[in-house]
Amino acid sequence: MNKWDLYDQNFNNTGITIDETEEIPDGKYHYSVNVWILNSKKQLLLVRNTLNYNLHYPGFWNSINGNVLSGETPVDACKKAINAKIGIKIGDDELNKIDTKVRDPYHYIYETYVVYKDIELQEIHFIDNTKVQAKWIDLKELYNMIENGEIAWVLIPRIEEYIVPLMKETN
Repeated sequence: MNKWDLYDQNFNNTGITIDETEEIPDGKYHYSVNVWILNSKKQLLLVRNTLNYNLHYPGFWNSINGNVLSGETPVDACKKAINAKIGIKIGDDELNKIDTKVRDPYHYIYETYVVYKDIELQEIHFIDNTKVQAKWIDLKELYNMIENGEIAWVLIPRIEEYIVPLMKETN
């Protein structure tokens, strides 16, 4: 059973630890991370969730995400999630934090990172069996996938806020 440290709305550790299946009390939050990977061509790496209906958003295309376990830092959780989901090791210096938000009423703190890295698709190995496919997409394909309902709906506002501006940047 995984354990989570709980934090207050100012991102301070409260010293309270719970099992991940326990209800989080009001005014307390657990940390989760979301990592977006962009290559030098301004393409976004998306990974497709398995059709395991015990997991969130089965069959949808997604970013790499995970929960911060008790005693971990968000950076630790990002590196662990990337390795577990796609079998790629990332250094601390490759993770660029772009935002931290409290997400009510869900009782979690959502920390968003971007990694700029060229990864060949054949280098990707799905270690934890939650993902089944990966692909690089450009901005036009991203818009098409959103319109076609292929991307987990919860990610769309985050994509619009964080990822689209990065994909539109010129060198």
